[in-house]
Amino acid sequence: MKKPMRTALLPMLLMLFVYSCTAEQAPAPEPGIPPTACDTAVITSAYIMTTISTRCTNGACHKGTGNFVVSDFSTLEKLKTYLNANEALFRERVTSANADMPPRGALSQGTRDSIDCWLNHGMPE
Repeated sequence: MKKPMRTALLPMLLMLFVYSCTAEQAPAPEPGIPPTACDTAVITSAYIMTTISTRCTNGACHKGTGNFVVSDFSTLEKLKTYLNANEALFRERVTSANADMPPRGALSQGTRDSIDCWLNHGMPE
């Protein structure tokens, strides 16, 4: 009689294990509230410029020539000057959920979050 009990117990334990391992999705953060990680993160201008030079000033884009004279990201000073005048547009085109820049492939969510965090902290060195 002990054998049938083991056989019946195993499927029940398996069902309990599978049911207990399902996770509910965490609630979405409230709009307009930056993630806690950004409060303590140290995102440097050097990190941002590495990303910008790799993804935005390569080729003919955003070097301050041709069609990109206004949006010259070739130096930190020029990037900050542009951002001081066009931050909302930059956020919409580069870091928002609807971002269309860079055109050859979106930045990862982590990179977009880092750029947002850097902007939220006033573009620190």
